[in-house]
Amino acid sequence: MPSQIVLISGCSSGIGLATAVHLAKDAEKCFKVYATMRNMAKKGQLEEEGKEYLGDTLIIKQMDVCSDESVNKAVQEVLDTEGKIDVLFNNAGITVLCALECIPMNMAQEIVDVNFFGTLRLIKALLPSMKARQSGHIINCSSEAGVIGVPFCDVYSASKFAVEGLTESLAPILHQFNIRCTILEPGPVTSTSIFQNSAAWSESIDKSTADQKTLELVEVTSEKIKEALRTSLEASEIAAVVKEIILGKNSNFRCQTNVDFLAGEIASKLKDPASNEPIDLVEKRLFGDRKDKN
Repeated sequence: MPSQIVLISGCSSGIGLATAVHLAKDAEKCFKVYATMRNMAKKGQLEEEGKEYLGDTLIIKQMDVCSDESVNKAVQEVLDTEGKIDVLFNNAGITVLCALECIPMNMAQEIVDVNFFGTLRLIKALLPSMKARQSGHIINCSSEAGVIGVPFCDVYSASKFAVEGLTESLAPILHQFNIRCTILEPGPVTSTSIFQNSAAWSESIDKSTADQKTLELVEVTSEKIKEALRTSLEASEIAAVVKEIILGKNSNFRCQTNVDFLAGEIASKLKDPASNEPIDLVEKRLFGDRKDKN
């Protein structure tokens, strides 16, 4: 019988899908995974990759992290069935790469709603049961862009900074209830749809309010991110890290999965938060000497 019940958000693709399958196929059946997604029409890939485990160690459920009603309903159904949820992996996330002045406010609000308030909704729904049991583990998927602001991912970075602050604030409190908190900080990840979705979303935006130089810098940043994706980790590799975190083999509060992406910038910021160096390093990494060009 599975020893740990795991609830994961954002499982239609990417890290969520890979983690759900990776845990469900554990040879010792240590996990029973409730893999959730907003749009059940997108469950096909998860069903295909996890077909051997469906109905056993893998259960697919509908859950919209932007809806209080949907989150509360999904969480309660799992609690009614299993009596507990041992691990919550807040994975659902969206982004867009675009000049800030071009992003419609409703789009910015949706990014924050999914990335931050979605995380908050799930934690609020689960905390009473975890506190009552004096047991649990909350893993919040942030990003290296949640430690260092990434140009033209302004709203995404802001939402992930918020996730970092939320988790830091909760950790010492929840430790009193034997509830562990972990922040997962991936860099760019291949085999995930977040950047493809971002590109499609960006294409729908009216960019007429941005000046030509800004649009050129957006293109430079986009190319740098594509370049980073060519040498980044697979979603399946991130899933293996999540499993290590759950099993306690990686007990760090912050777990960074890509030591090459933004590593110097993060190290510089954590060493001296007052320093200008992290901003200078990001600018140099993305734009080189372009600041002198008109």
